[in-house]
Amino acid sequence: MERVAAPAEFAGMLAALEITQAACGRYLGVSDRTVRRYVAGETAIPPAHVLLMRALVHFRIRPLVPRARRAG
Repeated sequence: MERVAAPAEFAGMLAALEITQAACGRYLGVSDRTVRRYVAGETAIPPAHVLLMRALVHFRIRPLVPRARRAG
């Protein structure tokens, strides 16, 4: 299986999973800005993130995303 994804493919995975870039960042343990960079093609997407996201889409698994931290 290919371990790289084009930015458009990654954005398509987010759409298929119906999660936001911020939620994806929380799920993957990165900032929402990092996910924006993945989608914009500014940062290479780590192979582990590509494989995980593809598996979620393939098996139609909705990720359990941690809640956003509240400022304070």
